[in-house]
Amino acid sequence: MSNALGISPPVMINRIVDRLATPPGAELAKVALLRAKLETAVQEQIAQSAAVSPDGKGEAPVVDSGAAVDRLI
Repeated sequence: MSNALGISPPVMINRIVDRLATPPGAELAKVALLRAKLETAVQEQIAQSAAVSPDGKGEAPVVDSGAAVDRLI
């Protein structure tokens, strides 16, 4: 098993669903919920970045690894 840096964001979301022992019938719903949580966390980071930026433009965090997903969710 690789570490969180070596896996992609979708795989990390699937691992989180598995780690939470989600029942088989609810796995797709849990994936959708975690994906929505991830998107909400990204938007919050953009808003926080915009609040402290002199030009008022926020930067999105880079979500390129499972570690970033784990940090944001």
